[in-house]
Amino acid sequence: RKISPIIRSPREATAKLRENQISFLLQRNNGVWRYDSNQLGSNYPIEDMKSEEISPLGDRLFFGVYDGHSGWNTSKLLSKKLIPKVEEHLDKAIKGYGEYSYLIPNKQELTKKAIENAFVELDEDIIIHSINRLLNTSSQESDGLSYINESLLSAFAGSCAIMAYIDTIDKDLYIACTGDSRAVLGVKEDTVNGEKKWKAVALSEDQTGRNEKEIKRINEEHPGEEGNIISNGRLFGGLEPSRSFGDSKYKWNMKMQDAVFSKFFKIRRGLAGGSRNKTPPYLTARPEVTHHKLTETDKFLVIATDGLWDELSNEEVVELVGKFLDGKRDIVDEEKNNFPVLKDDKEKAFTFIDENASTHLIRNALGGAKQDLLCALLSLPSPISRRFRDDVTVTVVFFG
Repeated sequence: RKISPIIRSPREATAKLRENQISFLLQRNNGVWRYDSNQLGSNYPIEDMKSEEISPLGDRLFFGVYDGHSGWNTSKLLSKKLIPKVEEHLDKAIKGYGEYSYLIPNKQELTKKAIENAFVELDEDIIIHSINRLLNTSSQESDGLSYINESLLSAFAGSCAIMAYIDTIDKDLYIACTGDSRAVLGVKEDTVNGEKKWKAVALSEDQTGRNEKEIKRINEEHPGEEGNIISNGRLFGGLEPSRSFGDSKYKWNMKMQDAVFSKFFKIRRGLAGGSRNKTPPYLTARPEVTHHKLTETDKFLVIATDGLWDELSNEEVVELVGKFLDGKRDIVDEEKNNFPVLKDDKEKAFTFIDENASTHLIRNALGGAKQDLLCALLSLPSPISRRFRDDVTVTVVFFG
């Protein structure tokens, strides 16, 4: 348990919110001019991770956020290895075309497949290949306790992932989603009376046990087990995301479980779901990959873990960043300023005092202009804070 200092003033709240923020200006005329990012932990240590990668020529940009659960180990591994793995698969897919990549037939489908394969291959490394290496290595030949711990804990813990890949030459945006993090595009459109209006375009779909498409997919993969797998919107009543990296107890069979636990722990761990777990794996890291052709009306992209989306709707997020871009700097009462109506009819008071768009979103997700609420939420120690707020990681990419 971490004892958090009491946040007693708006100044202290702002300092805490801004501890991890970054803002990066790109000095290339490639269609992306800036990105902002920030994280705020609720778990201790934080289980969310993130990563960014910009190619030397600036023609390929990658942004990823990773929502860990049951520990930080899997999300930490993804922050180091997922983007390089995707780059490796993309390079293989377009090898030989060089600067003539625009001539590649079915380039969009080829790219989507390369990203998909990279996600799956990395998860296989986590839950199969690295573990098999441990099982097939004697203690005398082991690479050491730290390697064993890293491999096992990355397989035991789990993580969602959402990654944005931007091909600035062809103006292609790809979103790969495994789990329930989300990507939303901010579009500025003309209205019939000539005014500009912000529009939210979802580029991913939450993959959870409440998503009917996901339930159908899982049931089709395990015929005869319908009704036994998803319980209360969760996998075997436990895990909410229906796709993830790691989470070996939903993927290993009993033989693999016994081999691992008899060698390293001298105890036996049961399968997730107990007797209902008949034909693992029940989880996959295979992402849904979507493509969007960027246009002049596309102004920004927000990718974030569910700690943000649990508190703000897609429309609220786009309005908040849109008004941030428009230069608004004051307090906004939602009901009086054409913000989208909340599902639960809670009143919110949004505020515009941050220079970093990600910090701006996190602040408004946790109370905004309601300073007492914000200070109270930031003062809660872990793990008590998890009853009221989740880890949250936000990256905002600006186009133009």
